[in-house]
Amino acid sequence: MHLKRIWFTLALAISSAAHAHFVWLEQSPDGGEAKAYFGEWAEDLRETETGHLKLIAAPRAVDAQGKQAPATRRADHFEVKAGASGDARLIGAYVNDKGVASLYQARAGRNETVARNALELVPEAPGSNSFTLVLDGKPLPKTKVVLFGPPKWEKSFYSDDAGKLALQTPWPGQYVAEVSHTDTNAGGTWDGKPYVQTRHVATLSFIVK
Repeated sequence: MHLKRIWFTLALAISSAAHAHFVWLEQSPDGGEAKAYFGEWAEDLRETETGHLKLIAAPRAVDAQGKQAPATRRADHFEVKAGASGDARLIGAYVNDKGVASLYQARAGRNETVARNALELVPEAPGSNSFTLVLDGKPLPKTKVVLFGPPKWEKSFYSDDAGKLALQTPWPGQYVAEVSHTDTNAGGTWDGKPYVQTRHVATLSFIVK
């Protein structure tokens, strides 16, 4: 195989992995710290810094006031602190060579009834299974949300005309909801790298007891 083809195949594999994966947060039992993983929750796939985790540039924790601070990078995750409410948030991005930014936004916990990330599932009440899907402060209608849960179960839900939806959580354990939305008119710069299009990829993880 020619060297050029090898590099093309490698670049395609990296881009495909970044496009398919998402970032999710898992909180410690005491709720004070959360770990952000990049990969596939349902397949127990967690990328490492020697693999695709290094694609996520400038991961940042987001506090209850919406302020951002660098997250701590580890071998297979990022560390963030939960806020006083117990909820934790992280954002990070991968900008490909075509100028498309995959903006990964993760939240753990459903105590706060406000959005801090651009794309977020906001509970109607603390601990509720009823949500409004919000993009840039406005409800996002007719959008698919995939919910993963025990035992490696998944189901798709859709927001209604007002951006509202209710998730079903039939078993105790951890659940991760994932949603994506592409905005072809949203450009900017991330970690010094410009982009012309944004692909939002957001998750919400929580525990059902």
